[in-house]
Amino acid sequence: MTGRMPGPTSHTFFSQRLRLHYVDWGNPTKPPLVLLHGGRDHCRNWDWAAAALRDDWHVIAPDLRGHGDSQWSTDGSYALAGYIYDLTQLIHQQRLAPARSSPTRSAARSPSATPASIRTRSPGSWPSRVWAPRPRN
Repeated sequence: MTGRMPGPTSHTFFSQRLRLHYVDWGNPTKPPLVLLHGGRDHCRNWDWAAAALRDDWHVIAPDLRGHGDSQWSTDGSYALAGYIYDLTQLIHQQRLAPARSSPTRSAARSPSATPASIRTRSPGSWPSRVWAPRPRN
């Protein structure tokens, strides 16, 4: 990174009548990278990684339903299917889906994983590989 860049901007989107929050680290001309937090976290837990990745990626980090600044589920449902639907809505509403020639990448951190353990996904495989950002010297 060159110089001091501003932090992310906060935004909201709607999924299943819930107001959900995400932060956008800018750089919309680069390929999108969606960072998903674990079960007891929130989107700002990714700040250290997003700051390191923002030069090469359009980094988006959502607060999952019931976490951070996102609304709690009105029916108490926190099933995986709801989270997946919300993520699909974020990708669709923000037009983050890739052209056929460029793969989508998303990263998720397990609550039991170390901060360097990040999984990325390409269409048709889960996980495609384990990846950790290399520190810049």
